[in-house]
Amino acid sequence: MSDTPPPEVAKPAKSRRRAVISLAIKAMISAGLLGWLLYTQIDNMDEIWSAIGRADPWLLILSFSLNVAGYLLCSWRWQILLAAQGFAVPLIELLRAYSIGVFFNAFLPGLMSGDFMRAYDISDRVRSYTRSFLILFVERLTGMFGLLVLAGLALPLVGREIVGKTGIHWILAAVAALLVLAGLALMLMRRQSSEARIWRLPGFSKLRAIAANISETARVFGTRMDAVYRCMAISIVFQANVVLHYYLIGLSLGIELPIIIYFGIIPVSLFVMMIPASVNGIGIREQIFVYLFGAFGVGAAEAISLAWIALSMVLLQAAAGGVLFALRKRHHPPAEAWPEAREGG
Repeated sequence: MSDTPPPEVAKPAKSRRRAVISLAIKAMISAGLLGWLLYTQIDNMDEIWSAIGRADPWLLILSFSLNVAGYLLCSWRWQILLAAQGFAVPLIELLRAYSIGVFFNAFLPGLMSGDFMRAYDISDRVRSYTRSFLILFVERLTGMFGLLVLAGLALPLVGREIVGKTGIHWILAAVAALLVLAGLALMLMRRQSSEARIWRLPGFSKLRAIAANISETARVFGTRMDAVYRCMAISIVFQANVVLHYYLIGLSLGIELPIIIYFGIIPVSLFVMMIPASVNGIGIREQIFVYLFGAFGVGAAEAISLAWIALSMVLLQAAAGGVLFALRKRHHPPAEAWPEAREGG
């Protein structure tokens, strides 16, 4: 009798092993970056603890409360995109799914693990996982657009010397190029037909349903650009709220920088933190904060304190999302609700 596990058992085990290895590598990168930064920039850890201890608690509470407004804006943005595709989902359900997504983004490897869980959590409302995830992809793009607009408006006020010294403009140019490429990809998806000959070839037929869902989602967005434009406007407001969140944390620590400087620093920092090379941006967040805030005369201890307080707020939100995930009750859609699952998607 063979000891080899059946393929359906071996495949998940292999996937879990890859996820564990990926998480371990990211953890080592985070530890390495953070350890090197503390070794080279901080003489005594008491500098950081002292800075955090002096933080104004009322400003921190106000900063944290802005996350509630941010959750509402993001969930509203998501609801608009879903409605454009013909899916009616109550805002309260999207708030729950968004919170759960924050939990999985914080504690699971993978840049978009939270988005996968958001799509899964509303699967009884949106019966195609492919369409649900593509909607979230478009939502992500509108969010990046909002960050890019704010940073672009702030750059002239930050100062040419600082911009040239830090290389902020190159990061923003790279992000703009990625957004253009993503937009072109969506346009190509609209033109791609699930009836094309390629999907009739051996091995490709299983992807036909996925291609049909992608093409249909892109086509609908092409006819409902008003919804996309509304979401872009909401994203600008949301990202301004994020910058204000960091500004209040900085104020609580006694960092005396004009808020316009934060509009130049924070979007760039968030773009860099999107690089999926560490656990929840740990290590990368501290490095970029010390580098960019240091260009404006902020000490390493204060910059790291700002990064750690912001991270602690993220983890607190994530914990709340974990509680919602554990307590949630939802009805799973019947198997026939997601036809692409049976056809390879």
